[in-house]
Amino acid sequence: MKSKFRRPPARPRVLVAQSWWQDRLLEGISQYAAKHDWILDCEMRWSHRVPLAGEWQGDGIIAYVGITKPEKRLIHFIRTQRVPVVLAQPPGEGLKVPRVIIPHEEVGRAAAEHLLGLNFRHFGFVEFADNIMERERGAGFRKAANQTGNTFHVIRLRDLPTRLRLLPRPMGLFAINDLNALAVMRACVDRGFRVPEEFAIIGADNTEILCKFAPVPLSSVNCNFEKQGFEAAALLHRLMRGEAPPPLPVLILPDGVTGRRSTDTLAIPDADATHALRFLRDHFREPVRMARIAVGLTHSLRRAQSVFRSSTGRTMFQELTRLRLEHAKSLLLNPELKITTVAEESGFGNRYHLIRAFRRATGQTPRAYRKNVGRIGKVRPAR
Repeated sequence: MKSKFRRPPARPRVLVAQSWWQDRLLEGISQYAAKHDWILDCEMRWSHRVPLAGEWQGDGIIAYVGITKPEKRLIHFIRTQRVPVVLAQPPGEGLKVPRVIIPHEEVGRAAAEHLLGLNFRHFGFVEFADNIMERERGAGFRKAANQTGNTFHVIRLRDLPTRLRLLPRPMGLFAINDLNALAVMRACVDRGFRVPEEFAIIGADNTEILCKFAPVPLSSVNCNFEKQGFEAAALLHRLMRGEAPPPLPVLILPDGVTGRRSTDTLAIPDADATHALRFLRDHFREPVRMARIAVGLTHSLRRAQSVFRSSTGRTMFQELTRLRLEHAKSLLLNPELKITTVAEESGFGNRYHLIRAFRRATGQTPRAYRKNVGRIGKVRPAR
């Protein structure tokens, strides 16, 4: 099918048009732009000014027009341009153009799995505003956290100060982003609750200047913005060269959680069981013998094994296998890694042990999991 856009010059001019700024997204775009010798117009990062009609002339646009309050002037400007456009956000503003998106349910799932790995059984999602990003991140957090025996609470920020003393502890709290997670942290600290021992707090976006210098350094989901920016630029490049737009959004999965002090705890009251769980988390990639775990216990290994099982619902061996499988799942997101490499880096030793454990736990092989992983609804992974 012939493209409706004119062919760009050898050195195309691309506008980065965003109402909301994520500098790591811009970093990913700029990496691609440098590789392909683009002229990158990104003055809106500092001026926040939408170009006037006829003021900008170029060959393509990468845009983020806003979720809570879409920028109407920016939307109007984009609609008047006869150039390819790629959006770096989920739908909601009426622009029917190709998208490269982070599935926000996966962001919430990553936050919950981080807390589940720390043995939390009480979870809270703190609401701030009603928008698609918060709804989807909250839904992903709830789905992953809602396991047998766990409790889940949805709390409005304005109600949090009065509800804190009534909530079960220890509890893991999640907010839509790092800025809002800091508000949650202030509410906890101001009322004398310990972070992370009573309330472990996790945000999203991994904005380092917010996370590192918080009252308690903040753990956060790494949303993979650099990858999103790079893939958005790659898609725009293909569109400018006349390729047909993809029928579905391009999916960029979050890249795990950057753990900091705000979740640096284990929700187990017994010291020996805590020691064993921390040992397994720190050494699951290595050959693990019970004798190594026994070093440093206050009481006997048999007692520690009994308390560990009653506290976590799993034996130490089952927990070791779970940790290895979770790590293997994250490695399988990289299609370039061989199954043998995934097995070795996850602590299974060889591919046959990985395949057997994976099939027993999931009902499918690692290869089948890799083929299907990340398919949420009808979105597709990045190429």
